[in-house]
Amino acid sequence: MKKATYRYYPNGGTAYGVVSLMRKTGERIHDKPCPGTGSMYVRMAWKRLDECQEKCKFPQKAMVAWY
Repeated sequence: MKKATYRYYPNGGTAYGVVSLMRKTGERIHDKPCPGTGSMYVRMAWKRLDECQEKCKFPQKAMVAWY
């Protein structure tokens, strides 16, 4: 897999954005912003992708929750 791509769903809603990580270079791509949300959701999604890259494990689904 050259590129890992995930959807992120802010606040567990139905609207979503899409982020990708180029595995070889580590380049982060914001493929599709989620309408009406701030950048913190994108940063959290990329943080999770960075963790997946470090572990060399990219699950079909993943979740990030914070308060």
